[in-house]
Amino acid sequence: MAQISYRAARLEDAALAADLMTAGFPREPEDPILTRYRWEHPRGGWSIHRFIGSVDGSDIAYLSSAHSEWSKNPEHHGWLEVYFDQARMNRSALKEMWQWIEERREGALILNASAAEEETEAHEVLGELGYTLDRTDKVWSLDLSKHQARLSADAAAARANAKLAGVEFTTVAAFQHPDKLRLVHALNERTRQDIPTTVPVVPESFESWVARSDPPGRPQDRWWLALDGHVPVAMSFLVFPQVRGNVWTGYTCSHPDYRGRGLARGIKLQTLAQAIELGVPFVRTDNDSENAAMLHINETLGYEAMPGFSTYQKRVSK
Repeated sequence: MAQISYRAARLEDAALAADLMTAGFPREPEDPILTRYRWEHPRGGWSIHRFIGSVDGSDIAYLSSAHSEWSKNPEHHGWLEVYFDQARMNRSALKEMWQWIEERREGALILNASAAEEETEAHEVLGELGYTLDRTDKVWSLDLSKHQARLSADAAAARANAKLAGVEFTTVAAFQHPDKLRLVHALNERTRQDIPTTVPVVPESFESWVARSDPPGRPQDRWWLALDGHVPVAMSFLVFPQVRGNVWTGYTCSHPDYRGRGLARGIKLQTLAQAIELGVPFVRTDNDSENAAMLHINETLGYEAMPGFSTYQKRVSK
């Protein structure tokens, strides 16, 4: 392959980046509208650099390097991405791209990268570059057409059972409280601390979180809460692509004081029943392989396993 040139990606390149991410991993098409929204609304305190790789004037790859502020990330973790158009795949070029983006790590000392199970070239290249396996994520798909009757009935039963226990299932749109977003943010921050991980779970300020809280793929009438009085104690939502892609569960959680009551499963069922009403054929989800509670919920709901993802780490010196 001819020499690869790189240029910084600007906001107007978001759709191109989405196209390149789709070409790099066709199983999961990237939505250009959601991509642009993420670029327009970055997490506060994060440094993110994005690039387009080209050969002979043809764009062939999207690359990025990111890290949170070092004061909240004392081990200096950084996250790297390389999406290389599968139609142009060249192993030596892929390796060169990973080496190039490593040089843009901005002081990161622990580099984090990921690859899907079927991305054999990426697994091999990362191994050659000194990355070692860190964690694995399981991916699941739920056929809503096949299971719609059972899921809808289970969702109704979960609502009724929660009501008997004094818990209301509703949406963020219907939740009438002047500080509802602060309450949801508090639940989000508390529960993310419990996700199995080896990387820092960096706290996010309310101001940063709320600035990113209204993406086009998650309208508030599809963002479900379990309320004990006026306190959100469980939450689940799906992410709906606007142009292309699959519908995924964005997040499901339950406050630790309310676990063991079936609220996480029940609130997730509300999102699935709503998706059935909207005509969504399949919903996908992923969970860390050590997140036993969510893996059990997925199994009981009828999800079927798909090829998963692996995350890798590499320690570097200054």
